Amino acid sequence: MSDPLARRADAIHHALLAMERQASDEQLFPLGYLIPQIPLVMEMVEYDPEEVLAEDFDAIFHEWLESTFGQDAMSANDQDEIRRLLAHACAQADAA
Repeated sequence: MSDPLARRADAIHHALLAMERQASDEQLFPLGYLIPQIPLVMEMVEYDPEEVLAEDFDAIFHEWLESTFGQDAMSANDQDEIRRLLAHACAQADAA
């Protein structure tokens, strides 16, 4: 059975890992924050693979991040950089 949510999560995760290999020092913290969040979200989310689209992962992950930003008292600058890098990883996953 095909799992579009897992495929999308894997594609974004792989894009982030590739970005980490070429990251500047300033990008290491936001990437280090994002990368472990993806498998964590996939462990926590409950869904039926037949009732989701790949794009649903993006919405689920953004909602998760907003929640964790508050819990972690993340600065606005760090949040912005994390969102920017995530958008870039999503674009790379789309192109793959």
